[in-house]
Amino acid sequence: MGKHLHESFLNGKKISESPAKLADLKYLIKQERDLDDEILKEFPLEDYGDLNNFLSVLGSKELIEQFIKIDNRKLDIKEKLENVFIDRVSSNNQLVLLFTKDSLNAEGVYRFTYEYLDMAFQMGKFSSYCLVNDLEQLLVDTTRKLCKSQPLKEFQYRLIEENEEWLIRGVTSVKYNNYDNHLAIYLTLLALHNHAQATHQWYSLDKAYISDSEIVIMFDAMSPTKIVGVGNLYVGLILTNNEIKEKVFSLEYRFRLEDEDGNEFGAIPEGEEPIFTIRHDSNVNNVKDKLKQLKNLDEFKDRIIELVLAISHSPYLSEDRIFDIFKKIKLSRTKYSPETKQVFKNLQEEQLIDNSLHIIKAFNRLNELVTDVEEKIHLERLFFKVCMDIKKERSRKKS
Repeated sequence: MGKHLHESFLNGKKISESPAKLADLKYLIKQERDLDDEILKEFPLEDYGDLNNFLSVLGSKELIEQFIKIDNRKLDIKEKLENVFIDRVSSNNQLVLLFTKDSLNAEGVYRFTYEYLDMAFQMGKFSSYCLVNDLEQLLVDTTRKLCKSQPLKEFQYRLIEENEEWLIRGVTSVKYNNYDNHLAIYLTLLALHNHAQATHQWYSLDKAYISDSEIVIMFDAMSPTKIVGVGNLYVGLILTNNEIKEKVFSLEYRFRLEDEDGNEFGAIPEGEEPIFTIRHDSNVNNVKDKLKQLKNLDEFKDRIIELVLAISHSPYLSEDRIFDIFKKIKLSRTKYSPETKQVFKNLQEEQLIDNSLHIIKAFNRLNELVTDVEEKIHLERLFFKVCMDIKKERSRKKS
């Protein structure tokens, strides 16, 4: 199993470029969900053109189809602890809960047990200790006592059906507004389509990671800018959303450089204001205001062209800069797994990345080593920082 029960990776170069029709977005709106009804009311498809018109996003047809395939039957239960019975610990080291009002048994999956107990009683580490040391009954008994001591404490349990059984994939606060992945895709595709209609600049899907709980989707503006000595510059966006963590629905700037041989790397600004972030307690009117910020994409493009032009004067990484990249990965406490760090250590020892490699080829090689989606995002943020450092160094030499 990968990171999630169901997941799919899409590469824009290997899938059909066919765009979806505007009408196809209606398949992303779910029935009998209040938030979906609000979104459809505030963002009606008819406001964006004829429903038979194509979306101005190449690859959007397969994106929607792949998402719908793995968007399993899901269920949210908001419940007080007095109506939740801690049944046992499963063979997978996950809590099994009984929702007494619904007569529904569900086993945890992913990091549910740790995150649930940490959120409810600040005992995530205690749960890990019990599970490692075969103290499952102690964990069950302790959790039962704590539930009885705080019977009115309430959470939202996010369930998914798998092989006719319910699994608990995550837990959130009851204030959590479910801007789930289907709504994130709906709103983003509408925003891109609207921007493309205004600027006559279509978008295309670059890459996508779609799972039953998390999405990371990257889009490029279609017409690249040719930078002599570097390659083709694509300016675009990255959409991220997670249904089972207290994170945000986010749309950020991103650029991608590609050479004539197909080597490429993407970069995401670190610490820069995103196009928008939508907290899961945001109301729909706030979402509408934030989507308008997409118009600032042209300003970002101008800044990135300036950045890449600076790189074009020195498109090779110095030995010091290569060493610094490996050092940052090695010393990062949370961004990269021990396995990933070991892979980078091996690469450094083999000296396969040196100052004879063009920056695109070097970063392409580094990116190939990472398979985890979140680690790839961290790496792209590091790439952006390196590019900025190259620009700053050039500015110092000129002054």
